[in-house]
Amino acid sequence: MHSLSGRPGAFVAVNCGGIAASLLESQLFGHMKGAFTGAARDEPGFVRAADRGTLFLDEIGDLPLAAQAALLRVLQEREVVPVGGSRPIKVDLRVVAATHRPLDRMVAEGTYRADLLARLSGYRHLLVPLRARREDFGLILGDLLRRAELPGAGELRLTTAAGRRLLAHEWPLNIRELQQCLLVSAALAPHQVIDAEHLPIVPGLGSRPALIERELDNPEALRDTIVGLLRQHRGNVSYVARDLGKARMQIHRWMRRFHLDPNAFRG
Repeated sequence: MHSLSGRPGAFVAVNCGGIAASLLESQLFGHMKGAFTGAARDEPGFVRAADRGTLFLDEIGDLPLAAQAALLRVLQEREVVPVGGSRPIKVDLRVVAATHRPLDRMVAEGTYRADLLARLSGYRHLLVPLRARREDFGLILGDLLRRAELPGAGELRLTTAAGRRLLAHEWPLNIRELQQCLLVSAALAPHQVIDAEHLPIVPGLGSRPALIERELDNPEALRDTIVGLLRQHRGNVSYVARDLGKARMQIHRWMRRFHLDPNAFRG
């Protein structure tokens, strides 16, 4: 996104959950020399470092409330006041944020500022779990193997048995779990061929929900399950696929089979 934007400034990535709360505002907004013990010189902070560029705030849900208020002002006014400073400094930012936390629920519980969430919510993209993207497995595996720092990783091949086991696993830890699985398998596999026995996956652990597998033989029960999830998620097919551990394409096939229209559940 940053490369395609053509913005001349830097891309600055910040892990909001990896900074101590006492240092968060100083790290984000910078500080002036002498602002606190140890502040030996002026520091611009991550926000000013991304001026005219892109600021990526990872784990934005981990920001404490005090920092949320300060960040809201930066986003609203397009200016930042360093710790120990008295005059605001203008900044030109594109902000991208990511989180694994349920921010809408946190707002309802009072642990996250509604106004900050509203300011961040210009466009939302839901990255569905790996188990709901089985049609992309070939592309994902190829990309992970190309990135792997292993001799000959790009030439590794999988047997049919290994492929079936990979597809049957639920991958509760998503891409990181798959990446680690491939690294271990590549080290164990002779002749650059990964078989099922080389995969560090315990059979049955994290496999597809047994309930859904049983319902495949009972069309009426399967239809009731899909209708219930469509109602629960207001016609959002991605969420239904996530809950069933299936690809969106498979959910669409079932909806055509049972003559279900997701738009009818979006009222």
